[in-house]
Amino acid sequence: MNKLAPFPDDDNLSEHERDYLFDLLGYRILRGALSPAQLAAINEWIDIQPPRKPGDWFDNVEVHSYQGHDGTNYQNIIEGGPIFEELIDSPTWIEEVRRYVCNGANGMTINEAFLNVREQSGYIGIHSGGHVPTCIAVTRHHTGQWMVGQINILMALTDIGPGDGATVVVPGSHKSDIVHPVMLGGTQQIYRDDFVASEALMTQEVHLKAGDALMFTDGICHGSAARINPGERRVMIYRYSPHYVMPRYNYLPSEELMARLTPARRSLVQAIPPRLAPGRVLSR
Repeated sequence: MNKLAPFPDDDNLSEHERDYLFDLLGYRILRGALSPAQLAAINEWIDIQPPRKPGDWFDNVEVHSYQGHDGTNYQNIIEGGPIFEELIDSPTWIEEVRRYVCNGANGMTINEAFLNVREQSGYIGIHSGGHVPTCIAVTRHHTGQWMVGQINILMALTDIGPGDGATVVVPGSHKSDIVHPVMLGGTQQIYRDDFVASEALMTQEVHLKAGDALMFTDGICHGSAARINPGERRVMIYRYSPHYVMPRYNYLPSEELMARLTPARRSLVQAIPPRLAPGRVLSR
């Protein structure tokens, strides 16, 4: 229990083998998903940020935290600059995500995009699982075509090994109709905030090198270990869903961002543009 999840690199697997493991386990590891230049640019962006607290805004980015101990989130990070824009449709993962989410036949949208900085002792509780009755938890391949309600791309911006507060997963739990035992006492049996996820039954830490990414269905039961080591755990998460799933916090993209984006990126940021009567404008 609580061991590094064994997982072969995608480069050594056929598409069928990758799909089999994703269907079976609920996740894949994308080695070297970020280039060294991308990794450096994102970390430099973090390094120059002044101290801020949840509720602060700057450049259409909101500073946020879920429960405090999970760290500082820079929500709507796609508004943070060109480096974040180029990852909206990164060729490392976008076509695979599109195939899983909607089999390439329907639209797709970014449900949430944020950067997280977590310090020593920080963690996020165990949550989700196949028992959760929401569309983003759906993971199906019953008809020979994929239908996944949400794919998360968690990018490691620092090395995340033992003691670093690694993401933990319960492999295969996206297929379970039974709530994880730890969440029996949690909020609506969906989330357990007061329990470090790595201490829960059958969780496995997923260790990543800086630049690697964990691709997983949001339906898998997951969370993180507490960070024991000094320093910061830095990750960035882009969540992709079918176009009919409303973005989690419903940020209205800025006109400046939309003007800069390519049509492909614009369709992911605002899959269904507002349809307004002639003369009507959106109030902010």
